[in-house]
Amino acid sequence: MSLAEAPFVGNASARRVHGFAAGSTALLVGDPADGSHLAEAVAELGLVPQSVSGGSAGDVLARLAREAAALATSGAAVPLTVFAADLRVSAVALLDLVDRPSARTSVAIAGPHEIAKDPSAFTLIRVERTQRLVHSVGSARHVVSAPNALAVGALLVAPEDVPAAAQLWAAAADDPWVDPALDPFDLALVALVRGGVSVSSVPLGPYDVRRGAGVTVGAAGSPWQQRLYGASRGDDGFFSTFAVRPLSRRLTAFGLAHGWSPNVVTVTSLGLGVLAALLTATESRAAWVAAAVLLLSALVVDCVDGEIARFSRRFSALGAWLDAVGDRVKEYALLAAVAWVSVRRGEPAWLLATTAMALTTMRHLEDGAYMDRTATSRSHLVPDRLDLGPARDLGPADAPTSLPGAVSRRASAVSWAKRVAHMPIAERYLVLALGLLTGSTQVVLWAITLTVAGALVWSQGGRTVKALLGSDGYERDARRVDGRWSDLDHETDLGPLARGAGRIAPLPFTASVVGVGMVAVCAWFIDTGRLPRVAVVLAVLAALVVGAGCRPSIEHRLGWQVPAALWGAESLLVLGVAATLPGGGQWCAYAYLAAVAWHRYDVLYRLRDTGSPSASWVTAVTLGVDGRWVLLAFLVATGASMQSALAWAAVLLTLVYGAESAAHWRAWLGREGALRSEVARREAEV
Repeated sequence: MSLAEAPFVGNASARRVHGFAAGSTALLVGDPADGSHLAEAVAELGLVPQSVSGGSAGDVLARLAREAAALATSGAAVPLTVFAADLRVSAVALLDLVDRPSARTSVAIAGPHEIAKDPSAFTLIRVERTQRLVHSVGSARHVVSAPNALAVGALLVAPEDVPAAAQLWAAAADDPWVDPALDPFDLALVALVRGGVSVSSVPLGPYDVRRGAGVTVGAAGSPWQQRLYGASRGDDGFFSTFAVRPLSRRLTAFGLAHGWSPNVVTVTSLGLGVLAALLTATESRAAWVAAAVLLLSALVVDCVDGEIARFSRRFSALGAWLDAVGDRVKEYALLAAVAWVSVRRGEPAWLLATTAMALTTMRHLEDGAYMDRTATSRSHLVPDRLDLGPARDLGPADAPTSLPGAVSRRASAVSWAKRVAHMPIAERYLVLALGLLTGSTQVVLWAITLTVAGALVWSQGGRTVKALLGSDGYERDARRVDGRWSDLDHETDLGPLARGAGRIAPLPFTASVVGVGMVAVCAWFIDTGRLPRVAVVLAVLAALVVGAGCRPSIEHRLGWQVPAALWGAESLLVLGVAATLPGGGQWCAYAYLAAVAWHRYDVLYRLRDTGSPSASWVTAVTLGVDGRWVLLAFLVATGASMQSALAWAAVLLTLVYGAESAAHWRAWLGREGALRSEVARREAEV
């Protein structure tokens, strides 16, 4: 089972070893089961295999400690890899552990339901899923509370952790509690985790693996075919998992064989989606059928870029950003095209299309902020740190000590139903495509609006109830410093007016709820044409109150709702303004909110992919969400042409947001170029 085992997938470039761990020592600990197989596999990856066997577990750990200490003092910035000598696995299966950029100390794991035979042959562990960190490790002597995964027998120690590993292994070798008969790999991993080294978990994937009598269930085919199957994301929705991914994997195999790059595939998917929108705008029934096919084709192609990136380990923050933003452009362009056709048919639908876009964006902003909140609220959880003496870890005394059983059909069905209820992208595209086949603009827009609204109520409502009941496990991050901005604070898009109020007259977080309510009342006044001056006063008060209640850093139990709530308030205000315009002129509201949505997504995805928010001057120039509330209310009160105002605002906002985003990515590409040069150098060495 080597890199040269056919049938292959992709060309030589797609299967290339990048050499991120080239030249590092691979320590094969314990007694090998079948000779030189593992040594040959790791040698193909550019590692230098070295057997560490014979003697007791303490003797093996002492040798591990000496090797790690020698590496630490050598000054070589290479990782140290450790393998159970009886592990039988393809070199292809080890690529994600030892041959990817920015590798942290990690261990390859398998899920409990991936084991076909004798799970006791593998190392029992507990992984904190949000952090993806190993919190506890078992051995023949050490018990794991609530185990949920298995370490297959492959460990990579990052260069910065090698000195600590040397000390911990040396201490473990002399520990009187160490049983000489323990598996040395298990003991080495127990020593690291209990000693305080952060060990990440890397899912092995659908490969054939043996360790002693233990066997995992691999996908059909050669290791490269198994890698293609594993390149599909494992957390997709129902339609994507059972309909889209089987098609995308075939296209991915073709693309890998012909040297496709992920970013080119992303742009191709975007082009197909935009073409679908253009065909929709023609109003021809045949064109609408073609648009439905193109939209679903764009969805299939959209899966290919990520599969190529995961297969070849060519990851890019720009690629991830392009993929996410491109999805929104395709979706919102189609909504605009349907609304355009509806107006031509004498059925004004810009308000409905704008509502659909606003709800979809609100859903994404809420989801992104909630994921950040979940990660932050679980940051206080740390691996069970203790010495090797205690047999049991620090988990609850009544916690189970065996792996969870098989998932029942009922539980599986409920899980899939919940995924569908969240309306992920594949389900939304399916709704749009089926709507296009009806030829009715109203069916398309009402279907997507109602389904997204239902998903918003389901997800946001359920999370809010759990938060209010205190049953969501949320805890304040003790490491946060008041006044220091978090990702959530950047995602609010609050401007100078609100920020100034927060510094001068801080209020409790609940005041921001009142502020959002004021904006809703302001939108009602504008929609009905009543008391325009009062609407201006309400907008100003809302900006001040929201700013005073949402000062950095936002840590309230419901704080994750702020970005979505502020976006929703601005959308309500714009919809109120648009309702006063003639049906054919309401497109400007859609254009305005589309420009703001671009910025919201840009900030959300840049924080996720690069950790960098937008430049601070952007909210000053664009006034922030609060300043735009006040400006819109003021323009309405002064009798300005709101169609022209919204249209020009859309243009100006697009220019400002686009220019700042382009500058950010231009600077990022310069740094990325240096990294690519380093990768090319390592590949040449291998």
